[in-house]
Amino acid sequence: MGVLDLKNIVITGGSLGIGLEIAKKAVTASARVIIAARNEGDLKKALEDVRRISDNGHQIYKIDVGQYDEVRTFASWCAERFGTIEGLVNCAGVYGPIGKLPQIDIKKFDEAIRINLLGTVYMCHAFIPIMKAATRKKIINYSGGGAATPFPHYMAYATSKIAIVRFTENLALEMSDDGFDVNCVAPGFVITRLHQDTLSAGPELAQQSFYENTKKQIESGGVPAEKAANLTVYLLSEASDGITGKFISAPWDAWEEEAFRERLRIDKDFATLRRIDDKTFFKKN
Repeated sequence: MGVLDLKNIVITGGSLGIGLEIAKKAVTASARVIIAARNEGDLKKALEDVRRISDNGHQIYKIDVGQYDEVRTFASWCAERFGTIEGLVNCAGVYGPIGKLPQIDIKKFDEAIRINLLGTVYMCHAFIPIMKAATRKKIINYSGGGAATPFPHYMAYATSKIAIVRFTENLALEMSDDGFDVNCVAPGFVITRLHQDTLSAGPELAQQSFYENTKKQIESGGVPAEKAANLTVYLLSEASDGITGKFISAPWDAWEEEAFRERLRIDKDFATLRRIDDKTFFKKN
């Protein structure tokens, strides 16, 4: 058996891109996955993909995570079929409107916040009661561009992603007595369908430098989705027990090194969002 032997893992946004890669890695690690997304055709294709690896009773579910009634129904559906859920990965997301704030369609801003931020909040709210019966409970939320640095012209996306980090930190503290580990992953510049939105928007709306960088990243292949998937499977596994409330970069942090993992466990402020005014980044003698 693998490190996730027959654990039930729910993955939103799991039909394409990073989410699908996570599903494949989790299945390879012997998990049973429940893949949730909005497009039924993509879901059916994703189910075929994971069943080629193994068939542990994997399931798909069509849902808009930005609609709480749909999320609640999904949670009840999972409870009836699986009893409990050991892992929840919130990977569903959109870029939303591109351009300076006065230029954008505010309704599209609302939609991006609803899917990216509230979709994550809704999933956690509905699934935590189902997860409580599990011995080990893992939640992994997905952040991204704009969480660690400003991301102008992508206001809705950046605002939602920074909010997810603070939501993750708060939830980790609130659920610590119930045995939950709650963490947040930054996947890096993975080439997904989102970047077609940048190309469609053009250099004026998307900002020239980011538009050009997007084209270069697409040409070079960007950051492999496998990096984020490997980190996510680690955070879903027992090996990560005790690591919680952290914001971890899949391509840049040395999370595979034991010293880094131990620091994640013991250093309260490490890999979190804090002001760093006048802070010295070396050990004093």
